Amino acid sequence: MARPLRINVPDGTYHVTSRGVERRSIVADDLDRQRWVDLLGRVASRRDWRLHAWALMNNHYHLFWRVPHADLSQGMHDLNSAYVGEYNRRHDRCGPLLQGRFNAILVQNQYHYWELTRYVHLNPVRAGLVSDPEKYPWSSCAFYFRPHQAPPWLDWREVLLEYGDSVAMAREAYRAFLGESLKKDESSPLREVAGSTLLGSPKYVALVKDLLRGRLPDREMPAANELRPSCEVEEVVQSVCGAFGVDRITVLRRGERKNCARSIALYLCCSMTRCSVKELGQYFGNISGQAVSKVSTRIRLQRSLDRRLDQEIRAVEGLLQG
Repeated sequence: MARPLRINVPDGTYHVTSRGVERRSIVADDLDRQRWVDLLGRVASRRDWRLHAWALMNNHYHLFWRVPHADLSQGMHDLNSAYVGEYNRRHDRCGPLLQGRFNAILVQNQYHYWELTRYVHLNPVRAGLVSDPEKYPWSSCAFYFRPHQAPPWLDWREVLLEYGDSVAMAREAYRAFLGESLKKDESSPLREVAGSTLLGSPKYVALVKDLLRGRLPDREMPAANELRPSCEVEEVVQSVCGAFGVDRITVLRRGERKNCARSIALYLCCSMTRCSVKELGQYFGNISGQAVSKVSTRIRLQRSLDRRLDQEIRAVEGLLQG
């Protein structure tokens, strides 16, 4: 049987599902559920993943997130293997708990974000577990409306601020959006998935297929394809220097406070090069990989809240992609 296609890209956005063997339950009680959530948070934080939405059901789970460093398979292995190990030890069992490999769909950035998060958040309602998605304790839905309780790795802002001039307005619009689907049977946004692996506009799907053409592995081999050529670190640095009117030394120099150009260069190197955070730390003045990840996470959050900063970063991205 052919293994699911894995498409790894820098800063890729994915909808991921994993199911129990023979659709059996993967949780026995709330302690199992809390341990799974704790593991999810640790993996997301360690790998700088930004979750847009998640829902843990009785026999499967849904994740919708952005993966900056093209390490989806490694992180999913960390999550699933650690959870299965803990579950088996706690319940004195052995053997597989999850059915085969996880399923991942690469999603075009900013494409159907509201529809996909709604699909994830309404899973407990469709399963008859609750009537109100906000009251289900094992999903991200409630945090969209009580952000002060949200974990730092949940990026609800990027989804909500796609619609609405303020967080408050966007939150109410999103609540109404959820309610619309409860009143009528909305079809799943996943109906548009192409080849079981791609979700986006026809132009986007065609582009990805062109990039993959002639590079797909044998049907029986694991597939981990990088869809776009990466940039060189020096190329990113020079582009940032040109865009912000600073010299290379300023960008690479550590220790200077409020060095916006340096922070943006680190963020773009994380998302647009194939270098590890450790390698980037060495390049940018021998700082730690953890420090690189923190800067990248901070800039990603700031650009979701600051339209001017987002436009500045998009301009540099356009130069590099062009």
